[in-house]
Amino acid sequence: MKVKCTKLIDSKGNPLDQSPWCTVGKVYYVLSVLLGSNGKWLLRLIGDGKNGVAMFNLEGFEVVSNRIPNTWIATWDEKGVFALTPSAWNQRGFWEKFYDRDPETVRIFEEEKRKIIEADP
Repeated sequence: MKVKCTKLIDSKGNPLDQSPWCTVGKVYYVLSVLLGSNGKWLLRLIGDGKNGVAMFNLEGFEVVSNRIPNTWIATWDEKGVFALTPSAWNQRGFWEKFYDRDPETVRIFEEEKRKIIEADP
């Protein structure tokens, strides 16, 4: 699945003139899709530059390819968050370990990211 950035907005939906995270007109691979308990749709993407993986408000993007990777599963957590995400990334503590640069977790992330990209070249 791929999306194109159509406008820059902050986490509250306010417009931005520039962002170190995204570039208007650039296409990004969607790593996960989440529906928060607040009813807001979020996309997990790899942002521009050194910023890395982050969550972005769907309102700033348009879908340019709707291919769903076969590694994604649907989940609901105890807080009511719905997610389409690789099963391996849905394990408790995965993202904390990833941001702490745990070598095995980073390896798992890279492997799943590769599968997502290969599913929609």
